[in-house]
Amino acid sequence: MVRTIAIALLLSATFVHAGEYRTERGKVYADLGDKKLHMTMYIPKDEGDTLRPGIVLIHGGAWIFGTRYQQLWYCRHFARKGYVVMTIDYRLMPKYPFPDCLHDSKSAVRWMRLNAEKYRIDPERIVTFGASAGGHLAALLAATTPEDGFEGEINPGASSGVRAAISLYGAVDLTLYRDKPMLGPFGWATKRFMKDFVSRKSVGSKETALEDASPITYASPTTKPILFVHGTDDHFVHYEQSERFYKRLTELNVPTRLITVKNRDHGFDYVCLKQRKKIFEEMLTFYEEQGCGVQVKE
Repeated sequence: MVRTIAIALLLSATFVHAGEYRTERGKVYADLGDKKLHMTMYIPKDEGDTLRPGIVLIHGGAWIFGTRYQQLWYCRHFARKGYVVMTIDYRLMPKYPFPDCLHDSKSAVRWMRLNAEKYRIDPERIVTFGASAGGHLAALLAATTPEDGFEGEINPGASSGVRAAISLYGAVDLTLYRDKPMLGPFGWATKRFMKDFVSRKSVGSKETALEDASPITYASPTTKPILFVHGTDDHFVHYEQSERFYKRLTELNVPTRLITVKNRDHGFDYVCLKQRKKIFEEMLTFYEEQGCGVQVKE
């Protein structure tokens, strides 16, 4: 599966038309003293002074591996559609358990807002996108508020709020790893890993740690709109996680949508290229419905 995904990533890069965006690579968005966090900007090449929506894009990798280049296809295609994309690295396990990764994600949103004028970004139209572990963090950006205590201290002076979020097979209800362990050879390891992920005492009590780290816990009428995309045969993140959160937001009258992809496993979009393209168009429609669309001259 890993080899297939790697090949698909390389192939997808050849289908992008050059010259429609420019990149700024290796910029530091968070200086933690002993560690600097980097990001890459994908900036549309358009003329005029119209403000553009911005996307903070968060990679997956079970909070333990992965880089900001992991979602390269989405970075390039969102930029081609006129979005200013900021794709980030963040602190990873095992050295950095939750909530460091969320602190980093929130500091990235603040960085984008603080630098909005430079990149012609509308600070009121900043959204987020994440896959797998990144979907978990994107959903947390949409659901949590400063009162929840996850802001961190980096890049003060701006809001970490987002207008909307997309969670692509994201882990949004971590309690299922405890109550309904995944099947297969990695089932026991996943349960142990989740215990380590939420091990930090500052998260909360031992008994509620998984709840405290779950986006669904913070669902309220003020949660920002979230689009969920999930395969029914996902063997790494329960499909039920997205289904539960979607139903909860529906009960709260929060704009939401669940795109169910039948008979597909985790990371299906790396290999099902036609399906990915179709879902991408639905992602654009979702952002537009939340007032975060962009008009691009063809």
